Amino acid sequence: MGIVRSKRKAETKSLLIEAGLQVFAERGIELGSLDEVAQTAGFTKGAIYRQFPSKSAFLLALFEQYAAVARSGAGARQAAWFAPLTLQFAAHAMRDPLLRRRFAVVLADAPEGTTAEGQLLGALARLLGASREPPGPSGGPG
Repeated sequence: MGIVRSKRKAETKSLLIEAGLQVFAERGIELGSLDEVAQTAGFTKGAIYRQFPSKSAFLLALFEQYAAVARSGAGARQAAWFAPLTLQFAAHAMRDPLLRRRFAVVLADAPEGTTAEGQLLGALARLLGASREPPGPSGGPG
């Protein structure tokens, strides 16, 4: 694959993931569709299937992007999609044991902080039983 084609494929994938984060945060994982994602990104649904073999694979890619942001800290979590998608993934994690384990790992790795988003992650970590070290006297890990 040529450099230009490879770069275009990576850009398309990135645009689709960003659109997916937005659509699924606004509409929910159950109601959001790949058609909406494609339209939001300015592509056809076929573009999604050229990048991802299934809706599940696309949702996994969204979760991986979400996880990277969650682990990055407070600044990265300011995206409008972050809190709604956190709740979407948490709701699905309650019903899906594999997602629950993956989500628990992300929550355990995510710095809690004092922001609303950090506190939400901390509360979900406790709810889902993710192992986090309790803060020590200085507010850092114990």
